[in-house]
Order: sequence, then C-alpha cells, then structure tokens
Amino acid sequence: MTINPRMLILAREAQGLTQQDLAKATGLAQSTLSKAENGLRPLPEADVPQVAKVLKVTPDLLTWQEEVYGFGSASFFHRKQQSLSQRTLRKIQARVNLLRMRLVRLSDGIAVDTSLTIPRIDIDDVETAAEAARRVRAAWRLPMGPVPNLVNIVEAAGGTVVLRDFETHRINAISVWHPGSGPLFVLNSELSPERQRFVLAHEIGHMVMHEGELPRDTAEQEADGFAEELLMPAAEISKDLGGIDVRRAAALKPYWRVPMQSLIIRAEHLGIISPARSRSLHAYMNKAGYLASEPAPLEREEPQVYREMLRIHVEEHDYSIRELSQVIGMTEEDLSDELAPPSRRGLRLVRG
Repeated sequence: MTINPRMLILAREAQGLTQQDLAKATGLAQSTLSKAENGLRPLPEADVPQVAKVLKVTPDLLTWQEEVYGFGSASFFHRKQQSLSQRTLRKIQARVNLLRMRLVRLSDGIAVDTSLTIPRIDIDDVETAAEAARRVRAAWRLPMGPVPNLVNIVEAAGGTVVLRDFETHRINAISVWHPGSGPLFVLNSELSPERQRFVLAHEIGHMVMHEGELPRDTAEQEADGFAEELLMPAAEISKDLGGIDVRRAAALKPYWRVPMQSLIIRAEHLGIISPARSRSLHAYMNKAGYLASEPAPLEREEPQVYREMLRIHVEEHDYSIRELSQVIGMTEEDLSDELAPPSRRGLRLVRG
C-alpha cells in the first residue's frame, strides 16, 4: 500500500491535528510522519491502519490520487475572515476537499435526473449582478414572487448542497465547481434557516458570475447584489417595502423567506429608506437581540442529493455499510451517522 503524501496531510488537517498531535496519538515519531508527508520515506505499512484509525478514515483513502484544491484557487469562494487561524482554515478546506472526493466516487453508477442547470454569466457582459440574477430566475423558470425552496432548486439544477458544522461562525459557506464533479455548496449548519437561504443565494452568485475568473475586489459585493435580486426582485418587492420598520419586516419575512435584516438592507439599497433610517432600524434590532436570533424562524430547507446517493448504494446497489465505507473512505460509524435520517422525496436519482 503506497500512501499519497497529499492525502495523509489532508486527512490529518481534516481532524485539526498537527504532526505533533498525530505522532502523540499514534505513538509514531514525528520525524516518521514528517518524512512521509514530504514524500521522502513511505509510512511503514504496519503503521497505516493505526494512523487511519486516528484520522477517522479508511487506510485506502490515504492512497487516493485525487487533486487537492485550496481556498486560493479559482474554484473556491469564501468570505475572507482575517481573524481565523490557519489551522481552522486548513481544517475546513480539508473537509470540503474530502467531501468533494467522496461525492465523485458516489456518483459513479448513479445518474442525477435534472431538468435545470446553473448557468455561467460574464458579469462584464450584463453590467450588473442584478441583471445576472434576473437571467438566472428566467433560466430556472421561477414564478414571480419569492423563491419557494432554494435548496431544492439548486439540487434540481445539478448542484449538491451539504450542511456542515464549521466549528466557527466566521465562515458561512464554501462553494466549489471542479471538472469531473458538479457544483458543491457547503453551508455552515449553524446558520439560521432564513440566513441559510441568503448565504446559498450569495454562493450561487459566485458560481454564476465568478467561477473560473481571477479574484476581483468587487466579487463579494456582486454576490450580495445577486442574492438580493434573486430572492427579492426589485420590481416585485418595492411596493412591499414602503414604510418598512421592524414590525413590517417581521410580517414580510414569512412571505419573502429572507431575514428581517435583509429586507431592511434591500429597502435601503433600493432607495426606499435612507441609510440613516436603515442604521436606526438595525440599532433597534440589535438592542432587541434580533441580529443574533430573529423571531419566528423559518423551516429549514434540507438538502437531499448526498443522502440519497448514500441510500441508493445501500438499498438499491446492495452495498453493505462496510463496503460503502471502503468506497468513500469513511469509517463505518461516521457513515452510519450520514445515512440517518432518510431523505425526503424530491429529486429523482436513477441507475447509470
């Protein structure tokens, strides 16, 4: 068994461990791990099972040859948070990479029946992010008014949405679209249901307008503008935002399915209220504790595709838990956790 140094590093970082941490947990010399990770000397084969056990992966995963992508690549988008430690960033990056690799392996033998696609739009051709959002709404044949279930629509367009605990509130989501795999949106599971929708719309904006481009200073502002128009079209919401205050925002929230805070910001951006009025409303919401936790949370939109892929392998392709754990490099215990609870009906997956 020949260990791929990159996968050894990736699996270690996914657990948030340093070389020293791993050496202590496995009883190996740190120098042995260092040489293995630098490709200077193979990890002793007899030690591979113990290392894999500590890293909560199968030994075979450490031999995978898939490409590893970082936050700095054109395929990754995330909100920059300077206060995050390098260990935290590496941990999240590693976990997203492993998830993407597992999805590729799960997709073998399964075809996803999708009627829509996530389009690519050059922001310089359409001039504004709002126009890009209007074109996406048209491509997805969305009716006038609120977007009903954004997660379902994204997955019907060939994307995969997964909720994960990032163990920090400073990163909301990461999205990646790598050749050979579909668009992947990993959302922080700590987001409120309404905030989750806006963050997903923001990441869709990155996918549509910025995928494959060099980083640009205006990317975050453009993604926010895209999300606002996708979820709250100016032509339809303007009349609802007249005279908006906190009470009015609370009344509009269940209909438009966005945070109260987003409704107030939208009113400001559309020139319906002044920046001073917007700041005043935000100050009131902050004092009431609404910025941390809004009243009347929405029902969470639950992703389906990832769990459905797992279910098909077990129930239709007759994989045992042990066999499937080998396919995706996951421990049997973690795989059992991923399989619970059953997916809701929605997107149809068929045998390839």
